[in-house]
Amino acid sequence: MRTFAAILILGVTAGGCSTSFNRQAMEQELQGEGRIVFDDVDLLKIEQLRPQIQFPIRLAVVPPARVSPRYWQEGSAKGEHEELMALGDQLKKDGIVSSFTVIPQILLQGSDQSLKAIRLAAARMGADAVLILRSVTDVESTINPLSVLNLTIVGMWLVPGHHKEALTMVEGMVIDNRNQFLYFAGSAEGSGSTYGPALVIDERDAIGESRRNALRSFGEVLVKEARQAKAGASGGK
Repeated sequence: MRTFAAILILGVTAGGCSTSFNRQAMEQELQGEGRIVFDDVDLLKIEQLRPQIQFPIRLAVVPPARVSPRYWQEGSAKGEHEELMALGDQLKKDGIVSSFTVIPQILLQGSDQSLKAIRLAAARMGADAVLILRSVTDVESTINPLSVLNLTIVGMWLVPGHHKEALTMVEGMVIDNRNQFLYFAGSAEGSGSTYGPALVIDERDAIGESRRNALRSFGEVLVKEARQAKAGASGGK
């Protein structure tokens, strides 16, 4: 029994150390990378802003630009475009938008993600308002008792002793592209997971799932708020 316990401990150690989510670091990264600086900073000017668009609107979209650098891999953002298009379809169905278009990167002057660059790009597309999204993703790694078989070469290829879980935080806001009136601001989270052998498991599966789920959750919040705004603008009709 002691021998088996020693082997089990050795196997778990060989499988690698577990890691967990660091929410504080994720929030700091999201705020640091996603900070939006408004053109007008005078408080009086902000208080005097009024909504000026009428439904349905033409909405331009800046999608979440990236996964956290330490987790960026080709394919880790797979499926995000489909989630955004599904959101656009729902907003069109509800009569909230007449067009829902992702701003091409070429219009954002390379890596320039400033509000001014975004508004200029949206203006070129004839948008009334712009939806700006930011996100951050983290991955948690754990192992289970089956990882003891990592001591064998076959085990590292065939035994599902490793588990990856991803967490994505999404923040977004909708602003009037002409006067910067803030129509909506919100956030959502999504998770994803995968498991498999040490040498086969691909964390991109968990990352992609978490980012799609976060966008879907964010979209549900946005649609709910937009429906209420539309109802208010039409007098509840």
